[in-house]
Amino acid sequence: MTMKERAELQKREAIDLLLHKSPQSTLTERWFLLDEACERFQSEPQPMMLGKGLRYILERASLPVRPCDILLGRYVDRVPSAEEDAEIAAIWKRRISTKNPITHPNTGHLTLDWEELVSLGLVGYLEKTEQKLATCAEEDRIFLTGMHEVYAAILHYIERYAEAAEAAGLSDSAAVCREICAHAPNTFREAMQLILSVFTVYMIYAGWHVACLTLGRMDNYLLRYYLADLKSGRLTEEEAGAIIDDFNCKANLHLGRGEHQMGNAAETGNNTGWKRNHTYDSPTYIVIGGESAVCPPAGNPLTKLFAAHITVGFKNPVYIYRWSRNQAPEVWETVCQRVRDNASILLYNDTTMIPAMEHAGVSHADAVNYTVHPCNWPDIAGGYAVTDKIGEPMPEMLMEAFGRELPNLRNADSIDAFYACYADWYRAKFRRHAEAFRAAYRSGEIPKRGVLSLNDCFTHGPLDQARALTDGGAKYLAVYTFLRNVATAADIMAAIDTLVYRNRVCTVEELFAAADRNFEGSPALYAHCRKAPKFGTENPIADAHAVRLTETMLDIIDAESVNTNGERDLLSLNVMITDMDHIRNGAAMGATPDGRLSGTPLSENLSPSVGYNESATALLNSVSALPFDRIHSGVLNLRLRRETVRGDAGLLRLQALMDTYFERGGIQLQVSIADTQVLREAQRCPDCYRDLMVRVTGYSTLFTDMSENGQEEIIRRDEMA
Repeated sequence: MTMKERAELQKREAIDLLLHKSPQSTLTERWFLLDEACERFQSEPQPMMLGKGLRYILERASLPVRPCDILLGRYVDRVPSAEEDAEIAAIWKRRISTKNPITHPNTGHLTLDWEELVSLGLVGYLEKTEQKLATCAEEDRIFLTGMHEVYAAILHYIERYAEAAEAAGLSDSAAVCREICAHAPNTFREAMQLILSVFTVYMIYAGWHVACLTLGRMDNYLLRYYLADLKSGRLTEEEAGAIIDDFNCKANLHLGRGEHQMGNAAETGNNTGWKRNHTYDSPTYIVIGGESAVCPPAGNPLTKLFAAHITVGFKNPVYIYRWSRNQAPEVWETVCQRVRDNASILLYNDTTMIPAMEHAGVSHADAVNYTVHPCNWPDIAGGYAVTDKIGEPMPEMLMEAFGRELPNLRNADSIDAFYACYADWYRAKFRRHAEAFRAAYRSGEIPKRGVLSLNDCFTHGPLDQARALTDGGAKYLAVYTFLRNVATAADIMAAIDTLVYRNRVCTVEELFAAADRNFEGSPALYAHCRKAPKFGTENPIADAHAVRLTETMLDIIDAESVNTNGERDLLSLNVMITDMDHIRNGAAMGATPDGRLSGTPLSENLSPSVGYNESATALLNSVSALPFDRIHSGVLNLRLRRETVRGDAGLLRLQALMDTYFERGGIQLQVSIADTQVLREAQRCPDCYRDLMVRVTGYSTLFTDMSENGQEEIIRRDEMA
């Protein structure tokens, strides 16, 4: 078989598994090996327990090989027997619930230093570790020895896989594995195999609950291998595309069935659940496109190849395409086609993200190389750690601040008093976090806890400093600052401004008293609240409040991130994502002055409150007005009718819509092509729509695998033309 034929067979397999794999299927062998390793090495210091335990697992792990494989990286995923199932449940309770030191805290949710991995190879890491051990302080020896054990364990795993492939008749795949066991990769295929090997070990054997990873800017750090292979004749473009297809297929294999944020295994028969498979709904991100120090965006042929091999119908990997004014038109057209065909693609805007990163204190080189990790969190590739998360939902903080100061606000003569009240309240809140950060990380030497994870083994800093990322080993120590549910927050301010000060419909006390009663007995006032300006409708009043409120918080964040010496010493990555917390947080909140009733969801991510979308153009114009030059993540779900994007005219319409949004400064976009009528039909006849894919927050899911609550949330999002 040619490489292209092998890849086509794997794509059919991957689609079949995605649609039809039993929800009861799990990584059966992994659970038992993990439990055995924990038992055997539980008396060892944690870094040695990780290293020796991983070697024990990888020496015994099965090495499945299929004739269609180009890259090697399969594992046992099957339905366990009743006895095995009971034991897996016991292992979860016995080991995983107490954070097994072999896996904890390898949750991923970051971008490893993949560029360094392919440059050094595992052999290079071993040599570097041995050099450090020869001169290290005694207190660092266990930490570094644990790292050495990890590298050696993965190398041995690859060596074993080479033998298995040779025995199965895949001599070419075996040869590739032997090469990367001897030295750093020299070819595109060798580099892809090394990445897949580390990815597989991380996700399958060492990953903790909800393990996921970003594989970085593959079109950048693999470009030199690809170009050298083409020049030498070792590889054709078609063969490189087949390797990418194989890699994409392997990234699909670890998925179970279901969607993890809006449902659970008890609600549907199509949900594997984390306790059966720790990676069952874990997205993998691959970043392509964008500004680069490696190659101008318009001149990178590997970006074009990766874009062409985004497979429609795959849930994983999720491709992050970085939009740039300097992009190649033919690549952007390909990406737009994939978006129109409902592929797993998220779009980010370099013209906002790079300046925002630099504003926060990230160097230009690192800002240009930014990535994002599941689910849409901002990321500094290869060497940063998050130390804190600051902030509750903006509507919740507004209502708390105003509730405390309401007696003092009753005589206010403008909305300005409300902004001043909230600014004082938020400044005190953020300052407490900033002072705690400085006390822990800026006042002196950060203590080494001696805890090792795979994150530390493959990111820049921990090996050189013999300390974990979170113990100061990272180049950047950051906090995530939440600016969540901006539409509901803006709607609250717009309602107060319009009803109390502009139109004199009611007093401040009357408005808040009605909200406290969930508007019972106040139907007229409730109607006014519902009709008040709403963000996302291109209403100038609501949009102005969204901007003013966000800038009020950003000004405070900027001011409090500077120490008494005038130095910016707190790196705040400001995020406007909610995931599905808008449902949970809304359920716990009372009614709000914008007419939102008690217990109902808050606005989701950057979307307007449900029911107020007028058009895609109005929505995008409202959102793009936000000050994204200081925001580092903001998710916008856009659900379009299929008729809107059908044919050549529809593709041009979609492309123009997205181009205009990004030109106006929008930060992020993820599109679902799904008519409400089709979604309802899929609920009635799921077998007829098994391949219907929708976006959630930074990942895709099959609509018919979702719980009923999850499906209703997708349908609740406004459909737009």
